[in-house]
Amino acid sequence: MLILGITNSDTAGACLVEGNKIIAAAHEERFTRIKGHKVWPQMSIDFLLKSTEKTLADVDVVAYGWKAGFNEEYCLNLYVERIIYECINNFNNVNILKKRIADEMINDAGKRAEFDRFIADNNLHNKVMYIDHHDTHAWGAWLCSPFDQALVMTCDGRGDFISLTVRYIDNGSEVVLQRETTLDSLGYFYGRITHLLGFKPNRHEGKITGLAAHGDPLKALPLMRKMIEVRDSRLIANCGDYYLPSYHCYSEKLINEIRSFSPQDIAAAAQKHIQDIIAAILLPYVKNYKAKNICLAGGLFGNVRLNQCVRELAGVDNVFVLPCMGDEGLPLAAAVTALWRKTANRCLLNSMALGPEFSNRQIEDILSQQSDLKVEQPGDLSKEILMLLRSDAILAFFRGRMEFGPRALCQRSIIYHANNKDVNIWLNKKLQRTEFMPFAPVTADNLAEFCFCNWSGEDKSAEFMTITYNCKPVMTARCPATVHVDNTARPQIVSEESDPFMYTLINKWYQLSGQPCLVNTSFNRHEEPIINTPQQALSVLREGAVDAVIFNDKFLVTRNN
Repeated sequence: MLILGITNSDTAGACLVEGNKIIAAAHEERFTRIKGHKVWPQMSIDFLLKSTEKTLADVDVVAYGWKAGFNEEYCLNLYVERIIYECINNFNNVNILKKRIADEMINDAGKRAEFDRFIADNNLHNKVMYIDHHDTHAWGAWLCSPFDQALVMTCDGRGDFISLTVRYIDNGSEVVLQRETTLDSLGYFYGRITHLLGFKPNRHEGKITGLAAHGDPLKALPLMRKMIEVRDSRLIANCGDYYLPSYHCYSEKLINEIRSFSPQDIAAAAQKHIQDIIAAILLPYVKNYKAKNICLAGGLFGNVRLNQCVRELAGVDNVFVLPCMGDEGLPLAAAVTALWRKTANRCLLNSMALGPEFSNRQIEDILSQQSDLKVEQPGDLSKEILMLLRSDAILAFFRGRMEFGPRALCQRSIIYHANNKDVNIWLNKKLQRTEFMPFAPVTADNLAEFCFCNWSGEDKSAEFMTITYNCKPVMTARCPATVHVDNTARPQIVSEESDPFMYTLINKWYQLSGQPCLVNTSFNRHEEPIINTPQQALSVLREGAVDAVIFNDKFLVTRNN
């Protein structure tokens, strides 16, 4: 069975699933070069079909993880109860609730119509499967996880009138335990803090996570509680001056109170507040269901520090975060959910290297035209890379298939040694970035226990850089470039099976330098999508942001001077 998953909302893209394998996936932004491009993903669809030698006629199911409608079964009673609560407690806020509902209907109608036109134009009416937004997140996470039984939590700004769900899935049997409205949205809460601190909401939340470690969370925590809180196990937003379910419109009262604290303290308080709220919601279910495994999806769980806190909850042994956790992951999540609903087969998720690739022949043809660059094919590439690392060179990797999802995982990564803490300042400046979190470390699984507290070989999330760990002293001493001020790091951990080249390289670097990790950051400039083509990679080399580019573990390219 061949299934095509599509999203045309935030960070549009597409995914193909065949049998029990995810065979290809791509984001439209990588082709259009517009970060987070909210557009019809035609180039992504074209890539999938061309690279797999398929046509739309071969597709059995087209899965869409955003029904863009009001599901009465899921939402009607929830919203009626929520509106009654607001009428009783603060009748003046009813208009805010009405506007939120109307806005959501209007905003989603255009995107749903765009999808429906594609279906009509290609005569695919009998092949469509519409899946609720949070069902897509939840089932995508469970199906791709290594667990049979798990509590599954989803949380984001909004999707099909819901912002949070909790459910228990046991070998495919589901019990939905909690849903919360988009009026009461932790995604909007965190996005509004992002905006109030001068960054772009729904884009720069990761900067706030990094900034949070520099502040005192207790100073502004009472202000956070004025915005949104848990009451009787339910998530309730205090609509009005302190909170609106939107990334826009801020009262003077809120702005003035925010300004009375430092940005670091606001970020720290917001981070602690979402951690406290998620814990308060999850813990009773962990206890009641004796759930040792947690699956997480939805944009809020792009917050790697939050994911660590979930893993550290009493009674929890393991956490799996869908690597493409936000709406950028909807094509993959919808496709694997559709496969499950049609065949009861689960997909295997062993790699996020699902995107475009360039063969050695294609790269060789491109490099042969670059007369201003030095092109080599070393007999021992690892030896050359180690020498470059020892000489403080910044290396860019362009290897095989591009990653799907928000993380660069050594397919399109910039690599550097990790013992220079200042790299976070000068390399980010070279790449025109503003960051408050250090670069991520990449290490091998045989070294990971040496580096990170409470790491286990069963921690699938650590393969995809979606969770932080407290660091052991060796990291601070030998790899300070990758350790945050709160003594955490968000690693990518490779195995010999998953990436033999990087596994061998890291172990050789450890033998040579005593450093068990290398810096791994995405191969892109600020506000630019991850590099997609060899030509784009070479342009960064020419600008001097990197010193060498390694293509397909074969070609080493440097500037002539």
